[in-house]
Amino acid sequence: MMAAEQRGILAIWHDVIPDYTSKVLAWYNAEHHFERLAVPGFISVRRYHAVQGSPALFIRYETRNVGVLSSEAYLARLNDPTPWTLQSQPRFLNNSRTVCVRKSRVGQAEGGYAVTLRIGAKGNETALTDRNWATVSDILRNKDRIVGLELWEADHERSTIATREKQLRGGEDRYVGSVIIVHATDRGAADEALNALLSALPEDISKDAQSGIYALAFLAQNSTL
Repeated sequence: MMAAEQRGILAIWHDVIPDYTSKVLAWYNAEHHFERLAVPGFISVRRYHAVQGSPALFIRYETRNVGVLSSEAYLARLNDPTPWTLQSQPRFLNNSRTVCVRKSRVGQAEGGYAVTLRIGAKGNETALTDRNWATVSDILRNKDRIVGLELWEADHERSTIATREKQLRGGEDRYVGSVIIVHATDRGAADEALNALLSALPEDISKDAQSGIYALAFLAQNSTL
């Protein structure tokens, strides 16, 4: 497997307390995303907004490897939140935050829409097998307007490190076991991909999985790379 497929991924989904959405988005746009990109080893950030499903926001950070997400530099930021972060993170609702490893990637492109399927998000112990992933990727990789697929697997030890920012959010984060991402060029292709994805997986996995379709709203990269 290529080294690029072993990138670290910080996968976050959350809602925002009503009437605070614009303030939280301003914090993300002007400060928080760039603060994270300044940490050594962070490569990029993408923020998506829900067009189907929930939570309302889906954020993914990509790092050189999963070790970046438990590094001294990163934990120092998590334990020393800025004044704006102190105001913003208590406004989160239904926060799901999991440190992951990207185990597989099909295709080199991304579209304006991302289908996310969170497996194990409700404590379901049914695991996604290599055979399940092979079936899904074989079905979706050649579909029109589907330009990429990814499989992420959780690193629960790194996900559950106690930090000041976790305290700000008022409780334990939710976690996933694995995530399938489908990159689509348009909403119609995303709808078709989600239906095909759910049909391709065994019922014991699909029935408890949490799905969403998200439109890309923000993208930034580490300017030093």
